[in-house]
Amino acid sequence: MACTNDECKNTRKILRNGEVAPPKEDPVPLPELPCEKSDAYFVLRDGAAGVFLAANTFPKSRETRAPLVEELYRFRDRLPEKLRYLADAPQQDPEGNKTLVRFSRKTKQQYVASEKEGKATGWSAFFIDGKWTEAKK
Repeated sequence: MACTNDECKNTRKILRNGEVAPPKEDPVPLPELPCEKSDAYFVLRDGAAGVFLAANTFPKSRETRAPLVEELYRFRDRLPEKLRYLADAPQQDPEGNKTLVRFSRKTKQQYVASEKEGKATGWSAFFIDGKWTEAKK
């Protein structure tokens, strides 16, 4: 899908379901966050399934992971305006577990959820009407 203005070269992908893909943000380099499996550092990217951290040396190093809310808060000044609300999300659940940014394909929205030792705890929070609202399974 291309812009109808002759001077504009902007294009967007068309998703499998026929919808036009939302505009993507430019990658945000975070040299302070080293990768665990390589000597690269993480870059915050905006993909079809929400934001994620990827190695800056991709495709050489294919390390990716979900960002922690505390990491987004730490680098809040570098985040694009449309992602800043994620830095204001709860950084821990009521039990003190760190929260990660996740993406719901069902509702097509980003939310935060907590994990303990790599397993989901069932706690999550959604950004509704300008504020974070907790949801417990």
